[in-house]
Amino acid sequence: NTHAADVTQRFATLLTKSELIGDVFGEMEVLAGVLAAVIHDVHHPGTTNNYQVQLTSSVARQFNDQHVLENQSLCLGLELLEPGKDTDFMEKSLSRSQKHTLRSNIIALVLATDMQEHFNILSAFKAKIMSRAKSSKDFRESTGSGGTSLRDFRSHQLQSCTSEERLLIMKMALKCADIGHITLPVQAHLQWVQSLQVEFYKQGDLERKQNMPISFLCDQQKPRNGPAYGENQLGFIDVICEPLYGAWTKVFTPCQELMNALKTNRRYW
Repeated sequence: NTHAADVTQRFATLLTKSELIGDVFGEMEVLAGVLAAVIHDVHHPGTTNNYQVQLTSSVARQFNDQHVLENQSLCLGLELLEPGKDTDFMEKSLSRSQKHTLRSNIIALVLATDMQEHFNILSAFKAKIMSRAKSSKDFRESTGSGGTSLRDFRSHQLQSCTSEERLLIMKMALKCADIGHITLPVQAHLQWVQSLQVEFYKQGDLERKQNMPISFLCDQQKPRNGPAYGENQLGFIDVICEPLYGAWTKVFTPCQELMNALKTNRRYW
């Protein structure tokens, strides 16, 4: 799955570039993040959660309409880590407690990729993580022109984060990685947008065939309706992407080049 590989690579790069591995995140936390990135869209059918719920599909019924596709991916992905599987590398290397924590973190991270949780996660990051940065004497003294002393901030603030706060940072990194095509060079970004438009239109065609309301940006019979039209991409960038990457890069300034790339793509649209 190209998307899974793309997200996993970008997620690992974000953690590395932000200097989070080792200083803030331990091996088990990084492992949970990488595995979550790998499995977050396992067996994704190319439709939205809302489509599955409105259809009353078998997977929607199975998961009681809650995080339907994310739960499906978790169910299938975590099954690969069950004892006795060829892919089970944990049986002899991890304690029961470590396996429980790893599983719990993977579940939390994959569920965080549900866009229904987007604004809750972003708000929590601003309130809990950015507030730490803003209240840090080292941060304030070093941000006169918008920069930050990441080394001072990490040593005085991030290392004292609770496990819940570290998981929140990990969720943000995975979310940034999940929609990270917005930070790619323009032509690569356009390829992903075109793929999304094909996916959206397929869902719209299914909805029309099944006499269901056609979802937002999924009706190819309407003029300029789809992700690949400028006004729609601008809405996505302004409402979803820019606030997300803006929050991340204000705390982790070595990633500022991603915000610059996002702005380049916005100018294109």
